[in-house]
Amino acid sequence: MKILEPVKFRNLELRNRLVWLPAVSCLADEVGFVTDPLIERHVARAKGGFGLIDVEACGVLDRKSPNLLRICDDKFIPGLKEMTDAVHAEGCKMTVQLIHYVKQSVRTGWKQAVEDLSYEDIEECKRQFIDSTIRARKAGFDGVELHVAHGYTLSSFISLLNKRTDKYGRNTEGRCRIVTEIMEGIRKEVGDDYCVGCRISGEEFVMGGNTLKQTTEIAQIFARAGMDFISVSAGGKTEDGPWYTGYSGSRCMATANLPYGCHVYLSAGIKEALREIGSDIPVVVSGKVKDLKHGEEIFEAGKADLIGICRPALADPEWITKQVEGREKEIIKCLYCNGCLVRDQKHEAVNCVIADKVAERNAAGRN
Repeated sequence: MKILEPVKFRNLELRNRLVWLPAVSCLADEVGFVTDPLIERHVARAKGGFGLIDVEACGVLDRKSPNLLRICDDKFIPGLKEMTDAVHAEGCKMTVQLIHYVKQSVRTGWKQAVEDLSYEDIEECKRQFIDSTIRARKAGFDGVELHVAHGYTLSSFISLLNKRTDKYGRNTEGRCRIVTEIMEGIRKEVGDDYCVGCRISGEEFVMGGNTLKQTTEIAQIFARAGMDFISVSAGGKTEDGPWYTGYSGSRCMATANLPYGCHVYLSAGIKEALREIGSDIPVVVSGKVKDLKHGEEIFEAGKADLIGICRPALADPEWITKQVEGREKEIIKCLYCNGCLVRDQKHEAVNCVIADKVAERNAAGRN
């Protein structure tokens, strides 16, 4: 399989094209420091055969959010370095997803709008991403991913729902400006030999939000600004329900009723848009990739360059190796029940409920 062969872009040399996608684990401590269980989680996936692990959303700012991993201060670097060293020891590369979020109230549902942010707020946000990228490099990460998807700050800027009338709004170029300026600042600090990519929602799945008509243009703007890869997610907006509860949320965490490969058309559309401008930066697909054979079909069809996997490997860290070794019947299969999402919503350790039941049954059998 070609997706199991090595690939190289910017400073990354991956042993294969399989990416462990970022998903909040709630395994950081209350302050945001790395813990042993968090290291163990990623080491298990590295041993399981992934070429790249993209670490869950890591806060670039010091704002309340339970058990969120953080990189907003130098004090977090040692723990992050311990984690990257452990993953590198297994032959796997590691990037980190950098996240900024506006003020909001879970109790009342109020959320600060990007239209309310002053130029001073925007400058602070940009500086936080740039400084966090510098820390990420010191911590041993092989690159960073800017979180420009779902319902967070940067994604709210690039969305059609952004109604700013200044230079950070009005049209696609304006709505993308904060991201392109962050890219410019990062390159000034870390140079051109460090991988910087982003994750976007290929479609937002809310009324008046971005569709492929907008995101293909956004992808082209980002590629021209120096992005090294674009990871394509979907939905996750809070306009139709908080914390992935509405339809947009169900498209982000694709539910059992949706078909396998339900978001492949998004990565395919963005890949084609990049070809139109002569860009060959990798595009990461996500959204219910059934198995390695399915991933190979997506790659061979030119619809994506890297195959993103999350919940199947949350259910079974050996999801890859069991297929490679012909042990498919041993795989603990994800049912897309989103029990993991329920745990996330409760700020509990995000583990697979199916895997937990299998472990309990096996433990009972040994007793």
